[in-house]
Amino acid sequence: MKSIKIALTSMFLILSSYASAVEISSNVGLSSDYIWRGMTQTNGDVAVNGGFDLSTDMGFYIGTWASNASAGSASMELDIYLGFSGEMAENMTYDVGYISVIYPGNDALDFEEAYVGFNIYGLSILYSDGQNDDPSYSEIGYSVDAGPGSFNISYGEYEDTGDNTLVGYDWGIGDFSLGFYYFDFEAHKNNSTGVDDDGAYVSLSRSF
Repeated sequence: MKSIKIALTSMFLILSSYASAVEISSNVGLSSDYIWRGMTQTNGDVAVNGGFDLSTDMGFYIGTWASNASAGSASMELDIYLGFSGEMAENMTYDVGYISVIYPGNDALDFEEAYVGFNIYGLSILYSDGQNDDPSYSEIGYSVDAGPGSFNISYGEYEDTGDNTLVGYDWGIGDFSLGFYYFDFEAHKNNSTGVDDDGAYVSLSRSF
């Protein structure tokens, strides 16, 4: 696992040195709840998040993202990721990467995933392989422009955990993005700690 991360990081640093342009971007967000794969990460409370990304014109990227969370003794989630994305053809893109999810103060919850995703004319397919025998996740979704924004729907299955459906509308307002979402989560029968849940939440974000 460590060798994979070291190899990816080394590859990013080496190839980015040949890139003619490096872009740094950031983002901040506020949401009425932090829903991840159909499950609240803040016990239904407001979430504040933000992150930074560095990308090259060759498609390599590395970034970090953080949010408040309610995960046992941990009150924060920190994500660190890197990968490679690009365009295969018009309206056909791919994304391959590795992510480490860290909960400061509760190391037992930390996990890592290697992921690959494709988007073909608005149809998205994602597979995340859980490392160290952690569960994997697969998702299919579709996004289409509608009025001043876009309508989105997705269905995902989290191994040994549960299935989730997400329906939403993202509305671009100047430099901001306003989102309205409804989620539904159905716990797997072998998930003794999971409970079915559903609800709605709103989010406001901005990228710089």
